[in-house]
Amino acid sequence: MELKQIRHFLSVAETLNFTQAADQNDISQPALTKSIQKLEEEFGGLLIVRDGKNTRLTELGQKIRSEFSNILESETRAKLLAHDYLESGHSMLNIGIADSLGPSKFVEFLARYLSENPNTRIVLHQIDQSTSQEAILSGFLDACICTQRATENHKIKTTRLFEERLLMAFAKNDDFAKKSEIELEEFSKQNYLDRLNCEFRSGFLEMVDNKDLDIRPLIQSDREDWIQQLVAAGKGVCTLGEFSRVVSGIRMRPINGVDLQRTVAISFVFGSAASPSIIALEKLAQNYDWDC
Repeated sequence: MELKQIRHFLSVAETLNFTQAADQNDISQPALTKSIQKLEEEFGGLLIVRDGKNTRLTELGQKIRSEFSNILESETRAKLLAHDYLESGHSMLNIGIADSLGPSKFVEFLARYLSENPNTRIVLHQIDQSTSQEAILSGFLDACICTQRATENHKIKTTRLFEERLLMAFAKNDDFAKKSEIELEEFSKQNYLDRLNCEFRSGFLEMVDNKDLDIRPLIQSDREDWIQQLVAAGKGVCTLGEFSRVVSGIRMRPINGVDLQRTVAISFVFGSAASPSIIALEKLAQNYDWDC
């Protein structure tokens, strides 16, 4: 399997049109078809179904698409690293951020790091918490900021940063702002906006179920900004990490009887071959005042 075959497959997956994909790769359509067929022979199954004008990915094709995308991203990253190192003397750090974390705790941290390491460029990647360790071990990420796991991989070292509680979020002008905490029963009577990527979600819903309360989501989404914007507009309430607000116009209060919190941490690969920029990031993370 060659990189050009991966590019050919991803072009077809994106356009669902062999003619357009061939033009994008500056090859003939028969050559593109042959390239895809070689991939299918190597994987032992069809990747793309051609049914007249209805071109579509098979289930196998859908499963490998993201992996192929990661391969090309790694190639691009390697080229950028080489260019920065050879041409500009700059290094680049790829840092993953769990998609449920807000930026408020990290703005000054990153600004301080860059001021102390002016020859380093940072690329931030939104990632799924479940893929964080794989991304670090594969070298796609140099570090990852996410929730600390109960069981850690022995190849990964983790530095605790801070604790974050689960709170109720509501529009700033709501009468809830007059209260110091919200009763769970009262919460259950509101229009519930369900954040599907919330790491607290299963634990919170279990607590609700144990109280024999019925919470039915009005809207569900894995888009943090959409759910929070709906909350700010007064269309419902949601649960939210206390430092994870990304939209203005939201206030938060504790929910009585709901004692859920997560440990936010930064992870790196163990080893003595870490670059100076990674070592500097780890040292700052350990010494930074995360309670400020």
